[in-house]
Amino acid sequence: MSVKQKMLDAEDARWREMHARLEKLSPQDWLRPGVNGEWNAKDLLAHVAAWHAHTTDRFESLRMTGELPAFTADVDEFNRKMFEENRDLTLHEVQAMSGAARHRFREEIDLLSNEPDERIQQIVYANAEEHYEEHIPHLDAFLGGS
Repeated sequence: MSVKQKMLDAEDARWREMHARLEKLSPQDWLRPGVNGEWNAKDLLAHVAAWHAHTTDRFESLRMTGELPAFTADVDEFNRKMFEENRDLTLHEVQAMSGAARHRFREEIDLLSNEPDERIQQIVYANAEEHYEEHIPHLDAFLGGS
């Protein structure tokens, strides 16, 4: 099995783990703050989608130009900006955005070589399994307190 396929499989397994928690939320719980600080589950899903979209744009640029654009923003500032931009979206809009962003993310991964270099593997890991694993405990705590 190629490294690329292992990355796609690992992303999907962790996504399913995170999504299983989201599926337990009632419509009211999706909008109740406290999943991660002031964020609600909708905000968390928009946050993950924003990182998928940003990473996809970087990979698309790599594919088109041969150069991977550096991530130059401050992570906390990027997260704050994305929160502000997405906070007024409806749950339906965020779910649609998330589905589209993840689909594009996986498409760009699929267009990588079968054996991407370590830097690319780390970027995928940081924006997939590691990112989901970071937020699964937030969802678990939130669900335990529901």
